[in-house]
Amino acid sequence: MSAHSRYIVGIDLGTTHTVAAYLDTQSFDPDETPPVPSLFAIPQVVQPGQVEARSLLPSFLYLASEHDFPRGALDLPWAGGQGRSFVVGELARQHGAQVPLRLVSSAKSWLCYDGVDRTAPILPHAAPADGPDAVPKVSPVEASARYLSHLREAWDAHFAASDASARLSEQEVLLTVPASFDAVARDLTVRAAQAAGLSRVTLLEEPQAAFYAWLGKHAKDWRSVLRVGDTV
Repeated sequence: MSAHSRYIVGIDLGTTHTVAAYLDTQSFDPDETPPVPSLFAIPQVVQPGQVEARSLLPSFLYLASEHDFPRGALDLPWAGGQGRSFVVGELARQHGAQVPLRLVSSAKSWLCYDGVDRTAPILPHAAPADGPDAVPKVSPVEASARYLSHLREAWDAHFAASDASARLSEQEVLLTVPASFDAVARDLTVRAAQAAGLSRVTLLEEPQAAFYAWLGKHAKDWRSVLRVGDTV
């Protein structure tokens, strides 16, 4: 753990949801009982013009047309009046179910699919790339980066408004990946994190993360809980 990182942040960049949890290193003694991480409630657009903080950020990206929403309906408090043409999270999932050709989903699954160029703009996969119904496309890497960028921006607005050292880019970040991810998929995940402005990232396999969570829960009694031959 870096002495310059106040927070230790864990991010599960999931196929259907993205979740973040954190520990404030200034609020606990590492020599005592392992602390319990806090979930970060992530602000997101849940209805046009309505933002709420929720513990889950749906891993969906909706690429809006100019006629989908009133101007400014997708803007976030920290972004100002930018008139965003895309939205990440709950509204993306809801509205994308009605207009699936503009919805990017399962970007994490695409990251590990070697049958396509994962750095090319191929998503939404079924959407036309030209013609009157053309949809702007993004790569699986860019889609993942947008989820992480949303998280970084939300974090900075909450934690770093008056303290630049608390920005997410300055924290130690543990980003989980499936154990099945090959070297290319891992590298692309790191590239997505870097594109989102996160440079201090360590990849952690999901089964290992689950095991660490179990150890944290049983820090004092694991010897009495486990028997020879048990599997965690």
